[in-house]
Amino acid sequence: MKHWVNSLAVLVLLAAACPVLADEVYEGWNAGDTGGWQPNTNRTALEVYAEGGVDNSGYLRSYETGAGFDTVGALQSNEPYVGNFLTHGYARMQVALQFFEGSFTDARFRLRYMSGGYNGWYYPLTTDFTPGVWHLLSIAFDPTWSDTEAIAAGWVQESNTPSFQETLANVYTTEIRVLGTGELVVGMDDFLLGEMVTPVESTTWGQVKSLFSFE
Repeated sequence: MKHWVNSLAVLVLLAAACPVLADEVYEGWNAGDTGGWQPNTNRTALEVYAEGGVDNSGYLRSYETGAGFDTVGALQSNEPYVGNFLTHGYARMQVALQFFEGSFTDARFRLRYMSGGYNGWYYPLTTDFTPGVWHLLSIAFDPTWSDTEAIAAGWVQESNTPSFQETLANVYTTEIRVLGTGELVVGMDDFLLGEMVTPVESTTWGQVKSLFSFE
């Protein structure tokens, strides 16, 4: 019996040292193409630049092709950027933005629900639109939040959109949306969806033994 308990404790120790990894998706636009990202309106265009960006190895530029929308940005409608964020294990988003031209009023991380017939939830990313520099923006979230918790954390629910939990369980598009006036041009780089960054906790053999009786 003692041998079985010792073996079980070893398994617990290994599990503590080797947590289950969540999905992670990253795009730096360094391969010379959009990586499946699309314009977020029918008056927005995308262009990949081979130079420039956070590490000077490429970035995605979005600009308006016609007046009226005052919106630029890009979206993804392909896995693993969409679907069930809880199943993916997503709890963090980061993106680098540079505001090249125009007068900017808002930059959002937006998740649309299920289909083009719905809107979604969005998170305002920054109020600092200083040009000429890359702004590295990062947020943390929990797909299991109630609407009250999501709103308290800064999320905004659009019209014709179900709850925060339902939306993040069935994400139709993942989008970076930037609003303003004038001829808007914005750069995007280092986009990431992944798990929460937490400090690594070491587990001692003594801590594991304390969970069991070895009498």
